[in-house]
Amino acid sequence: MTETRTRVVIVGGGPAGLVTAIELGRRGVPCVLLEEHPGPPTFPKANATTSRTMEHYRRLGFAAEIRALGLPDDYPQDVTYFTRYTRHELARLRGRSRRQAIDPRERADSRWPTPEPLHRTQQMYVEGVLKKQAERWPSVDIRFGWRALRLDARAGRVTVEARPVAGGSIDRIAGDYAVGCDGARSMGREALGIRYEGLAAEDRDFMGGRMLAIFFRAPALYSMIPADRSWQYWAINPDRRGCLCAIDGDGLFVIHVQLPRGQAASRPFARESLALAAGVSFPHELIAIDEWTAGYTLVAERFGAGRVWLAGDAAHLFTPTAGQGYNTSVDDAANLAWKLAAVCQGWGGRTLLESYERERRPIAHRNTRFARAMAESIGRMILPAALEDDSPAGVTARAELGVKLHRHAATEFDIPGIHLGGWYGDSPIVSPTDVEPPVDDPHRYVASTCPGARAPHVWLADGVSILDRFGVDFTLVRLGHGRHMDVEPFMAAARERGAPVDVLDVESEEARDVYARDLVLVRPDHHVAWRGNAPPVDPAALVARVTGHL
Repeated sequence: MTETRTRVVIVGGGPAGLVTAIELGRRGVPCVLLEEHPGPPTFPKANATTSRTMEHYRRLGFAAEIRALGLPDDYPQDVTYFTRYTRHELARLRGRSRRQAIDPRERADSRWPTPEPLHRTQQMYVEGVLKKQAERWPSVDIRFGWRALRLDARAGRVTVEARPVAGGSIDRIAGDYAVGCDGARSMGREALGIRYEGLAAEDRDFMGGRMLAIFFRAPALYSMIPADRSWQYWAINPDRRGCLCAIDGDGLFVIHVQLPRGQAASRPFARESLALAAGVSFPHELIAIDEWTAGYTLVAERFGAGRVWLAGDAAHLFTPTAGQGYNTSVDDAANLAWKLAAVCQGWGGRTLLESYERERRPIAHRNTRFARAMAESIGRMILPAALEDDSPAGVTARAELGVKLHRHAATEFDIPGIHLGGWYGDSPIVSPTDVEPPVDDPHRYVASTCPGARAPHVWLADGVSILDRFGVDFTLVRLGHGRHMDVEPFMAAARERGAPVDVLDVESEEARDVYARDLVLVRPDHHVAWRGNAPPVDPAALVARVTGHL
């Protein structure tokens, strides 16, 4: 048996684990990441990267690499509903292509004030980029093909025993902290005796119970669909409902269908499902199938304690409507990792890690509730008897259902408040708010620097986002009259704690209007920690609060 010493052991190499490793690596904190699979997934998983996740990737320096993945530049990212793919189109929610999303003329989108619009691409592609980015950092030891066997968090440290899947000796990895990013059967959650709370299974006509994902190639399908191309195609009919996603715009697809009770997952059932969803058999290459379960609305009763913390699916399980699971996981990692780095580097206090659960658990409840509501909406939608009839009654039935589906699609996908409106107002490491907190509305985002809110995006005169000007850790933004204020007492208090703080002077009047104060302290994860129109009266107390020493 060999022994390795590190600061943080990360169990699980999906998005949460890899983003945690990247955040630690860019701060020089040693960590070991264990993932039993030999490489990133080769089967489709999540299909969308939200604006907030793209902002994190931008902050970490590789958003452009992620945005280059997936569909061609001019491929429309529409969501479309059909009876069957070769028959009647019922409703369509328009979406911008990649070229349109990054067009400077599209930047003045008041509903989505972000430098990084939503991007549709496959998680299996994204994870390859994340792995490569994590491997860049000398302090990060990435071990794909390693299985964690046991986790022990006693005696003031964490020990994880792991072994290569292909065979070899056990390595005992000792660290100061462990992060369980290892999904529903998390070793970290088991070690702490933490249970999920919520709904573990729900039966619906669709998106409830056992599901089958079918990965296939069929370039001919595009020419058979009598409609403009889409990113997501829904089949809504009495025989087989399905959700089809285009992966590369060149004939690679994944479709999800419900497995009836007692029905085994099989290739014959998969082929039957393709024909029923399309309305006709068509030439295709069936690459692989995979069974999974929809109907989860689960949040861990705690997100960790002491030296072991949970992120991603280990902390919450979603039904994947509205694309919340993977993206909530990335936001977890962005929140937790800088706090782990701070305590490892000596400037983070005890309350800093405790704030992780206070901030992220309410977001997990909020997002799982929203995902469940969307699964209920589409999964229990009643289909009219005349839906596929070639008659006036059929025309009316399709028109009425189309109105309901369009309303559902707008409710599920047009959600700037979910993406950009997360607020950590109950956190012990942000200053108490001096105004009413921002309204938590999934479908409306109002820019705010209320402490705990995401720092708003504003385009500056040099054509970059104000978010691009923030430092790696804390940033004290001086706007308006704040550019002439003496902030040295605050900076001296930060230096005394060892907390890294950059000062950013912004001349933009628009930014001052949006930020609503002359001084705004932004955290490493780009949430607001404090704001004011004068330097803090007690700088040492403010630094103690935001670094977790109160």
